[in-house]
Amino acid sequence: MKSQNQEPFVLSPENALFRFNGVPVVVKPAFWPIPILLFGFLTWVVGRRRPQLSWRQRLGVGLLAMPVTLVADVGHALAHTVSARWAGAPMDEVLLYAGMPRTLYRNNAVPPKKHIQRALGGPVFSLISSGLSLLWWWRTAHGSTGHELAEASLAAHSFILVSSLTPLPIVDGGTILKWKLVEAGQSPAQADQVVQETAVGLSVALLGLGALAGLCEKRKWVGSLLAAGGMAGIAVGSGWWQ
Repeated sequence: MKSQNQEPFVLSPENALFRFNGVPVVVKPAFWPIPILLFGFLTWVVGRRRPQLSWRQRLGVGLLAMPVTLVADVGHALAHTVSARWAGAPMDEVLLYAGMPRTLYRNNAVPPKKHIQRALGGPVFSLISSGLSLLWWWRTAHGSTGHELAEASLAAHSFILVSSLTPLPIVDGGTILKWKLVEAGQSPAQADQVVQETAVGLSVALLGLGALAGLCEKRKWVGSLLAAGGMAGIAVGSGWWQ
């Protein structure tokens, strides 16, 4: 989800695992534990939702669900290669590492409209994929493995869609808001300040909502997720997490 990054390239494109739409996809070693951790988490979720399954069955569903959910995250980043090329300001590299995928550009000296167009590819991909996942969910039998995989796909794409559109500096929503403000006449520095303030304000509200939800015995896990999201948003908006 992270876009419009101006950091120097971490690895040479010659180290790319593969190319997508002509753009090298570079994978750092710190990325590889993520599929393993995701597999473990999904296996645990399957066990909680379907305790009647044996451990072998839980592991099988978790193993199938892992690439389904990874596609939501990596596919979102790869979709930016399409929107960037369409905008006439191509991407130079996709970087996969321990955090969320980064889309890297050597040339960020482009008009605000092109920044916005480059940022739209991921959300459009996630929106379309969420719709297809919902259709998949509707057409599969409840309790089947296909239904479980459809739910995993729908949850992953929907979560990334909503997250990517929040006004955080490091995701697409923050990029779109910043360059819309620049189009309206603000300087990039002023727009950055507005985005940071908006991110912190929204995150504080999310943290408060999480605290309220945590007071309800049946909603403690929802409260925990909201509070965690709020704290992460405050860290991002304050510049502590980039």
